[in-house]
Amino acid sequence: RGRNSHDESGLMALNIDLTDVALHAIQHDDFSGVHRVQIELAGALKRLHGGSANAYSSFLGLYHDLDFLFAEEPPKSTSDIYGDIHRFYSLRHDLPFRALLRLKLAHRGVPTSRRASKPRLGAEDVLFIGGAFWAHPHWIRTYERAARAGCDVVVLYHDLIPVTFPELTRGRSRPFFERMLRLPTRAIAISEHTKAQLEEARRAVGAPPRLDPATVVPLAHEFSAAPRNHAAPEPPSLRTAMLDRMGAFALCVGTVEIRKNHARLLKLWESLAREAGGAWPKLVVAGKEGWKAQEAVRALRRAGREAPYLWIEAPTDKELVWLYGRAGFTVFPSLVEGWGLPIGESLWFGKPCVASNAASMPEVGGALCSYGDPHDIDTFAEPIMRLVRDAGFHQNAVAAIKASPLRTWAEAANEIAAAVSLSPRGASGRSAHGRDAAPENGRVPAPA
Repeated sequence: RGRNSHDESGLMALNIDLTDVALHAIQHDDFSGVHRVQIELAGALKRLHGGSANAYSSFLGLYHDLDFLFAEEPPKSTSDIYGDIHRFYSLRHDLPFRALLRLKLAHRGVPTSRRASKPRLGAEDVLFIGGAFWAHPHWIRTYERAARAGCDVVVLYHDLIPVTFPELTRGRSRPFFERMLRLPTRAIAISEHTKAQLEEARRAVGAPPRLDPATVVPLAHEFSAAPRNHAAPEPPSLRTAMLDRMGAFALCVGTVEIRKNHARLLKLWESLAREAGGAWPKLVVAGKEGWKAQEAVRALRRAGREAPYLWIEAPTDKELVWLYGRAGFTVFPSLVEGWGLPIGESLWFGKPCVASNAASMPEVGGALCSYGDPHDIDTFAEPIMRLVRDAGFHQNAVAAIKASPLRTWAEAANEIAAAVSLSPRGASGRSAHGRDAAPENGRVPAPA
């Protein structure tokens, strides 16, 4: 179907670009935190604004309507929606097609009703880019054309790591960040840290001064596949069943890549286990293999029955629900994050977290977490040992978490909608930077 500038109620339409999620789903069975955030926010925005929020994907000049993914009640889990996208394109992974041919063949299998005409990204339109704009040059060109046409382009910045910490990346995405940072877009940052990094990155790439400061919209603590403080009674897979028989364990969730600091953590865990003897919990590392982490990957792959840690590679959401619910506590020693989803998720399940004190991570955990310096991994030892050995401390930490308010995806989407400021037809016009007039109370009502 075509994309109109307004829906039938007269509200300005919000075009939600999920192209990078779709392309990732075509090529991979699993997904990352960036894709989780996009699916969660797209679903929450759809529930908040209905027909005035349009989700789509676009590549090779082919546009696909993805609104149907968010139509079910109660809403599907993030992993189920990702699986729906994966099946939607019906790719033959066993054939050695080049990526271009794969995408063209994928389009053939898409029902006509799911194909969409090109969104009219002009002066009366809003485009929300919530994901990996840095993953493909075609997307940057699309956003540049939309900005030149006067479209109100709103970019959610997860982090600026390719510009501010390029040594922690694979080094291919900085040029795309530079191009995006130079565009006349509006920016939403997921943390105060990311907002500060955004200004630093703009200066680093020589971008013109921004008249509108970035809006900070923190992400959620919520893990939507389970209610708060949930503990799944039965392990959902053979590898979690093995853990169920093993006894107590601590949990570290995240892609095994250099930035997540696994190598240092594994060495610390070996040292703590040696000192403690047999009464020390295993560390379960749950995440897919990433980049520049050969030392950690080798250690995890070599880990035998007697090792103090083990690897649950590329866990499903059902496995993560069980792991979070079953773990005694979590550890997250990342060097730098734009937010830090596993910290919030740990709290959602009522589990204490020993987190990095760097970058955005104290914004996520606040007073509910213990902290260590990720560059001095030994500083993690004391809070970890206290959670293991001091039952009263652990009990009080759990009680404090369960008594504290935590942030949901609906709340984050509410603030994004307010920042985007979808206005009824006939309301006061946009500013020179494409900002619509805000609702009277400055907030968009939360869904019932």
